[in-house]
Amino acid sequence: MLRQFFIAVSVALAIGIGEARAATFSSERLERLAAYAGLQRLDTLRPGVHDGYRYKQHRVTVRVNKWNEIEHIGLLLFPRQLREINPLPVHDFLERYLLAANAVPANSEYGMKMSWEKVYFAVGNARTALSIDTTAMFTENHVDLHVYKVSWSVADRKVLEMSFQMDYQLLTGLNAIELEQRLFRNLRRYEPQSRGTDMPVLPVKGTDYTVKGNYFISPAVRNDLYYKRKSDRDGWSLVSGSRMATRALSNMMLRPESGNGLEMRLKLDKYGLRTDSATVRYSALWQFCKDEGCTPYFGMKGKAGDMYRCTVFMVNRLGGYLHLLSVDIPGQALDDPAKYTAGARIYCYIPLHNVSDKVLNVAEFEPIK
Repeated sequence: MLRQFFIAVSVALAIGIGEARAATFSSERLERLAAYAGLQRLDTLRPGVHDGYRYKQHRVTVRVNKWNEIEHIGLLLFPRQLREINPLPVHDFLERYLLAANAVPANSEYGMKMSWEKVYFAVGNARTALSIDTTAMFTENHVDLHVYKVSWSVADRKVLEMSFQMDYQLLTGLNAIELEQRLFRNLRRYEPQSRGTDMPVLPVKGTDYTVKGNYFISPAVRNDLYYKRKSDRDGWSLVSGSRMATRALSNMMLRPESGNGLEMRLKLDKYGLRTDSATVRYSALWQFCKDEGCTPYFGMKGKAGDMYRCTVFMVNRLGGYLHLLSVDIPGQALDDPAKYTAGARIYCYIPLHNVSDKVLNVAEFEPIK
């Protein structure tokens, strides 16, 4: 009987150990960084930011997302208030890169890949970061879509200065295939939040008005918004419906209202001649890209039968990339978008410092009338 008891206890312990939750990471590179930095008990962390870890006496920050994945590990270099006031993709990059530059062996696969990355130190070096904390003065300068230059100063003396290309693969530590996988994985589980929209200042007089934005690549690829009303006594509303099709399509793609309900069969052309697909609401994809920091621009290619052929450029000027979305929208969807499904193909995380003209092909877009 006693023997059976010990057997039962041993089995129970074995089951308990087998069911213990292992830490989940959003990328393999982060998992390896955690190991090199000697971080323990990451599996016990709840969603949120955790600043209690240390590497060589320097504080280390770990962020866990709402899906219980560790999505960031790095030296704690920035106060949380700065991140909230002025969020930049370089914050995560610099914390992660400078921890890795100190913790990862140079002769490892990870270390070899880092040696190929185009990160330059004008003042100080990676070890200097171990003497910097969140009280140091951080300065960031950039040229949109091209390059960053950052520095830290202590007691009015610059102690560390770095420059690097605005390459999103570098900033995230993910290659092109991993970025594609992450986009579709996150898009499938993305839950759009209800948010208010900023209403532009519209004129007192008139029945038609265009809120001028700007253009990307070509004057025919714009983010203007088109408004109308019946008389001076009525309220303004975004142009919609098939009577003013091109303007309505532009509004639909640039400012999708929460109730328009347009769905898309979204196909991703992946590296290696592979494809992936998902059916999503366009408004969810639009908000997802906006959350990444993208600005949308709309281009009209033309009409084939009853199908409008459009392109949306989601441009991230601080990440140095764009998502190119080619959309075929049935004409009937202009009057009743919830009843129809658009076909779409997405090319994601296209780097803009070495983009091919064949991808953008600016000559094929028509001015919106």
